[in-house]
Amino acid sequence: MLLARRALPALVGAAVPALHARANPPGGALGRILARGRIRIGVWLEGGPYGFRRPDGTLSGMEVETARDIARFLGVTAELVPLPFSERFPMVQRGHVDIACALMLITPARLRQVAFAAPHGEFTTVLATTRHLQLTSLAELDGRRILTLSNDMLGDDPGLPPGVQFQFIASYDEAIALLHAEHAAAVVLGLNTFRRLALAHPEEELRILAPLGEFRYAVALPQGEPDLLRFLNTWVFLREQDETFASLYETFMGGPRPDVSRL
Repeated sequence: MLLARRALPALVGAAVPALHARANPPGGALGRILARGRIRIGVWLEGGPYGFRRPDGTLSGMEVETARDIARFLGVTAELVPLPFSERFPMVQRGHVDIACALMLITPARLRQVAFAAPHGEFTTVLATTRHLQLTSLAELDGRRILTLSNDMLGDDPGLPPGVQFQFIASYDEAIALLHAEHAAAVVLGLNTFRRLALAHPEEELRILAPLGEFRYAVALPQGEPDLLRFLNTWVFLREQDETFASLYETFMGGPRPDVSRL
């Protein structure tokens, strides 16, 4: 049975004091975070609606606001640390951030490197090309270049020909430029990013060549931190119940949030 929504404020308000009141105070990373009164959260700022800088320099985006909510829930200050896409997981592993809330896709390979809280979102990837390249099938990509931020976005079996050449990019602006110059045949994108780029660059006539995969994403943390993991899982549970995630998705994505449990 779902919790009555009127009971959630009391639960949320009681959660953090309860951490301090335990007979055995939180240990490990959570204990250190509470002692310093600050949590270092890695964020990604080239992720469109997931994370970006406003013209005045302030940080925003769905995952950025999610990160701030974690700090508020814990009762500490949020120190947001911008991370390059390729450095998100290594920065968590090395302890340069306490956690990362930066579109951290859950994959078997990543599960061997970091721990994940319960998932709080889903992410669909597609292979996009431009209409002027006149590609009609994945087989035509044999021997051609595909752009991607990370191989984690490809899915378990994307069905790409073995002769595909991958080129890693730093941003989607770079991808658009390379597609325009015909230095690449396609780019791996999140579905929401595809929609955003298609609207921002109508002259390129972006279109989806094929779907690639569906993922869940979650807050990533170093392995071996049970107290911090329990706290994050509690936060996810309560925010699911009070529809915080649904509200953030509506604000930044402009539509209803998909059902994460279906994946």
